[in-house]
Amino acid sequence: MMNCKRSVAPNSAAIIGGNDDLLLQILIFFPAKSLVRFKLVSKHWHSLISDSSFSELHTLRHRHGPKPQPSFLLRSTTSQFFHFDPTVKKLTTFRFKFPFVNILQSCNGLILLEGKNTQYGRKNYYIYNPATMQSRKLLIDDAEKKTFSGLCLVFNPSKSYHYQVICFRKDKNINWPELGEWFEVYDSETHTWIYGRKTTYTRPNTYCNGVYCNGDIFYIRLRPRPLCFVPNDDFYSVSKIPRIRSPGEKRTCVMESNGYLHYMVQSLHMDKKYICVYEMNEDYYSWFVKYRVDLNPVSATFGNNGKAITVLGIIRGEKEEDTTLLFHVPGKIMLYRFFNEIFEVLVDFTREIYYQGGILQFGSKDSYQFVETLVPV
Repeated sequence: MMNCKRSVAPNSAAIIGGNDDLLLQILIFFPAKSLVRFKLVSKHWHSLISDSSFSELHTLRHRHGPKPQPSFLLRSTTSQFFHFDPTVKKLTTFRFKFPFVNILQSCNGLILLEGKNTQYGRKNYYIYNPATMQSRKLLIDDAEKKTFSGLCLVFNPSKSYHYQVICFRKDKNINWPELGEWFEVYDSETHTWIYGRKTTYTRPNTYCNGVYCNGDIFYIRLRPRPLCFVPNDDFYSVSKIPRIRSPGEKRTCVMESNGYLHYMVQSLHMDKKYICVYEMNEDYYSWFVKYRVDLNPVSATFGNNGKAITVLGIIRGEKEEDTTLLFHVPGKIMLYRFFNEIFEVLVDFTREIYYQGGILQFGSKDSYQFVETLVPV
């Protein structure tokens, strides 16, 4: 009897392994993070999972399911990149194929980046998938009378596996910029640029570092006024960011998570160390305090003056009790759970070769949240 049982399993595995259609029907149910690892099983599995048709079907299959837990790309003060996965509590080095990289935007698993082969070389722009490490170069027209003033990425996998890139342009030969500013749209379905329309808001060099949220691009800052860009339409004013009237130095940043837009204020006062998390209302006309975190326990535990703490990201869960905050103190990446007010050390890298004692190696403006996806670029 035992010999019979032993002979069944190999035959079943052989049947599945030798039937690509059956294998793909099974693989399509796995999350992207697992499939990236499955590529290492064999060259054949790598070929099946890397096929663009399978990637598109997988994206469509999972677009209405629960969102996977995000990962982060972190850029250190030495311009070295790291991949951080809060789920497995692992921080590893990450390398792009370009020697000099500047991440412009992260959007639902895809990244808009600027790459150069030399420090002062020509800038090229790419759409990059950090899960599959696939990239596509954007061919931007450098005609004599045109120059672009910014790029932004629009990608919503719950609606389509295609993405758009908005290129804002201005005519450099016109003294009055409002007469010659417009945007063009790159569509990944056709891989072509098309003319959009003229914009009503005109101010040079303000169309970078936008934050995508629920289909729109937000430019939240003190000056000039905060704006929302509706793709294929125009710019609109949104609520001014909250003013915090309290003593001491402050750090601020804007972060999106799971369809919510947040404005984070970190107070560095000697006696009042805290993080205040504001959330934008659905009407875009007001902010309200969503969370507040007392940082004094962290400062007391790790013996720093409170300035050696920085926010890396907020992860909004499907349930309120699943929402967490990631932050960094020298040598560690930590997590704070809002519902029970517990701090937890996720990664201690004080023994790693890249550790620099006593200083912050990552900042909130160099932290990029993304979800792993197989979507082809």
